[in-house]
Amino acid sequence: MSKTHISNTQKHDDSMEMNTKSHFANVCLAITALASVAVAAYLFGQSTSQPRVMFSPIEATAAETSERFSMATGPVSDDAEGLFLLDHNSGLLQCNVIYPRAGRFMASFSAQVGEALGAGGKGGQYLMMTGLAEFRQSSATPAAPSVVYVLDTATGNYACYGIPFNRVLVNSNRPQQGVMQLIATGTANPVITRDPSR
Repeated sequence: MSKTHISNTQKHDDSMEMNTKSHFANVCLAITALASVAVAAYLFGQSTSQPRVMFSPIEATAAETSERFSMATGPVSDDAEGLFLLDHNSGLLQCNVIYPRAGRFMASFSAQVGEALGAGGKGGQYLMMTGLAEFRQSSATPAAPSVVYVLDTATGNYACYGIPFNRVLVNSNRPQQGVMQLIATGTANPVITRDPSR
C-alpha cells in the first residue's frame, strides 16, 4: 500500500472521528437546550397558573415528668417557643426562651409554685403542662400565647401562669427576664355540699 493511500485513509478516519465528536456535541447541546426550555416552561406554568401552596407552621407542645423534674414546651411568639422547667424539690417554675436569630437562651421568667398551691414546704409532687390563651396585650403588658398549668398531686390544687414575653425585644436581640404572672388557681378535689335538712 502506498504512503499516499495510507495518508488519505488516515485523513478519512480522522475526519470521520471529528464528525462523530461534532455530532455527539451537537446532540448534547440540543438535549440540554430542550431540557432547559422544558424546565423554564414548567416553572413559568407553576408560577402563573397554579396558586402557591402555603403550609401552616407546626404548633407542637410536649411534656415530660420525672420524680424530680417536669418539663414542657409551648409557643411564646410566632417564631419561638418556651422551655418550661419545674423543680419538684424547690417548687421553682422557669420559662426559658431561645431567640431564633441569636441562637441562644435570652429570655428567662420564673415563679414559686408552692406559694400559689398552698404546698408551702419543699418536696412537692407535681404535674405540669402548657396550653394556649390569647390575652389582650399592650406594650405595657406583653404576653405570650402560652400558659402553663401546674398541679400539686398531693393536695389536688392547681395554678395557671402567664408569661410576660415581649416580642419587640426579640427583634432587637435584647435579653429579658421577669416574674411569671399567676392568672388563676383551683382545686381538683370535689366540693361536697350537704343538705342541712338531713
